[in-house]
Amino acid sequence: MELRRELLLTMGALVVLNLLLALGAIGLFVRMGPAIDRILQENVYSIVAAEEILGALAAPREGADRATWALTDADRRQVLEALANAERNVTEKAERPVLHTLERVLPAAMNGEATARRQAVAAVGELIQINRQAMRVVDEEARRLGTAGAWAAVFVGFLSFLLSVLVFVRLQRRVVRPLLDLHDVLEDNRHGQKLRRCRRTEAPREVIQVSEAVNHLLDERLQRRADRGAADAGT
Repeated sequence: MELRRELLLTMGALVVLNLLLALGAIGLFVRMGPAIDRILQENVYSIVAAEEILGALAAPREGADRATWALTDADRRQVLEALANAERNVTEKAERPVLHTLERVLPAAMNGEATARRQAVAAVGELIQINRQAMRVVDEEARRLGTAGAWAAVFVGFLSFLLSVLVFVRLQRRVVRPLLDLHDVLEDNRHGQKLRRCRRTEAPREVIQVSEAVNHLLDERLQRRADRGAADAGT
């Protein structure tokens, strides 16, 4: 294989693995974002609306001669607005019957009727519990995505590490060692070891061509010296 092609393939594989790692991390955050946004936009709003209803129902108002649970007009508007917000933000099937119960008992509860108020408070508590459970489910999904993404990143990173080690070992064996051998051959010939030649190894074609050319030049040089020696001996 040509050295240029071999380097392109190995470096290309490393680049592809790193791109996969980067894209995987981006995809993980893209998938986790909507899950977290769902918690904020859906369940938190419903819980806030339920807490507004609960706060208005739980606080007694001072009447002329005694404490009364009847709501003022401002509080009634606040409760009805919070109920409307909760109805517009239904995300779980279990919320609808609870909201229907609230629609039924809230008018009497806002007038201070004890039984209706207890039913309304219980329904609001159930609505909060439903949304908290939904938040736990979404949180578990986000955690699962995060764990899976982390392990996927570790796996791809480990593959990238293995490929890097493989590239280093392969270049060491197929490029660095033949070049060091070539250097040693030239040095040995310079110091008088005229029969030393480059060994044939599993190197890239370019390195093999250079080694063969060096061997050919050394053979020619040795042959010229032999011819000159024979000519000198004949004379």
